[in-house]
Amino acid sequence: MYMDINDLMGEILQQSTCEGCFTLDELLHYGTVHSSTGIGVSKEEKHTFFLVFSSGEPNGAMFVDEKGTLFGDSAVLRLTGREEFELFPVMTPIADALVSRCRIFEKSHLKKNGRLDIPTIGTPTRQRVGILCLTVRNGRVPLAGAHVAIRKGKVVMTSDVTDSGGRVCFRLLNGRYMCVVSDRIGERTRCIIEFHEPQVETYVDIGGTEDENR
Repeated sequence: MYMDINDLMGEILQQSTCEGCFTLDELLHYGTVHSSTGIGVSKEEKHTFFLVFSSGEPNGAMFVDEKGTLFGDSAVLRLTGREEFELFPVMTPIADALVSRCRIFEKSHLKKNGRLDIPTIGTPTRQRVGILCLTVRNGRVPLAGAHVAIRKGKVVMTSDVTDSGGRVCFRLLNGRYMCVVSDRIGERTRCIIEFHEPQVETYVDIGGTEDENR
């Protein structure tokens, strides 16, 4: 059974490309923000864990070792929170087919030890999705064509290029992020951005030393 499941998943994953490496917390956050449909894979020496996402929701799980396979809620209970996952996007029909065999019914299992909807000190206890709009300026001049990356720790959560007015918007969970602005010269500035409202408009000045939200 161990070989059968791993062979099946291996065939599916061979048709995809790794989208990034994440801790469990980061994977749950990334999946929610990007409405990901894919498979998170954590391989250890003696076992493998698969977490299946459908439109950003962690809906299925499998824990595979030499003794056999656990599905759904039973698999999630084997999580320690210290796993490192690689995320592989897959087509919706594939994710749905997998979830039908390993559905997670009690999402509260993923909340154990703060694994889902992690509260931020000084903010509402439940994170919500909001729109963060940044205007990148060099002094008073908007900077068009700048690359803006939003990072959480070492993970790039999302990125985009500013429009002709130096503006760019992201859909993110409310929280604290590192904003890194680059252009053809290279990295121009980085600053801490925090937002806890449904929509926030702010600016980053690459000619200054700090953003107003830092």
